[in-house]
Amino acid sequence: MTRDGTLVTIDGRPALRFERRYRHPIERVWHAISDAEEMGRWFPSRVEGERAVGAELTFDDDARRAAAQADGEPTRADGPVFRGTVVVHDPPHVFSFTWGGELIRLELAPDGDGTHLTFTQVLSHQSVAARNGAGWHGCLGELDVLLGASLAGEGADDRRAVYDDYLDRMGPALGAPTGNGGLTWERSTHVGPEQVRVATGDLGEWSAWGAGEHAGDPARWDVEATDHGSLYRLTVDAVGDDAELAATWHALLAQLDMYLAAGQLVPVDHKRWIAAYEVVL
Repeated sequence: MTRDGTLVTIDGRPALRFERRYRHPIERVWHAISDAEEMGRWFPSRVEGERAVGAELTFDDDARRAAAQADGEPTRADGPVFRGTVVVHDPPHVFSFTWGGELIRLELAPDGDGTHLTFTQVLSHQSVAARNGAGWHGCLGELDVLLGASLAGEGADDRRAVYDDYLDRMGPALGAPTGNGGLTWERSTHVGPEQVRVATGDLGEWSAWGAGEHAGDPARWDVEATDHGSLYRLTVDAVGDDAELAATWHALLAQLDMYLAAGQLVPVDHKRWIAAYEVVL
């Protein structure tokens, strides 16, 4: 069993899936994945609300943001408040709920003298798979620590290396040729359209996500609201057969995604996509 997540398809939608085996009985693991206090030790936010089908949940990440700021890590202080609804609550087997525009399912099954966990997140859009996958990889590592499957700091993965691995395995789709020498990319984010328009429409903001040197490129943006964030498309004209330019914009969009989500610039090496764009173009 690998610690890495995989990208699967569920009812026509992209989804992330992770599996774990713990030596504890199912009741102990159930407490870790459903109790508000214990979830707060590994889930990205506190999950507040009644554990009952149809109950509303609120995801409070103030404590994690404060901790990140105290450690000097960049973090977005004005992110949206996530809400959700309990979809399945079947102790001690299944806890499933919506999380913004996505669906989380935690499923437990006895496995000898231990417990098997299957964690699934049905995604709102394939373009968020790599970032979410790397994030859950780290969160489930904290669950491993909570349940004694590993010690704090023991075998901890380098977060940047993990993110690069998920980009390589399930990174956003390549841009689609427009038919007149351009390329169009489609991406999704959980932040609102106004925030996306500021980041993409104000050339002064481009440097914040690493695109300052490309402010003169013939780039056109289309941003629309969704039920839980935004969908945005970028068209760059006159790409022609320049695979390096195409790969550069592909990488810049990965940087924009992380900037919108977390308020930080995480440089991404564009070279990993040059060969793929040589085929597309």
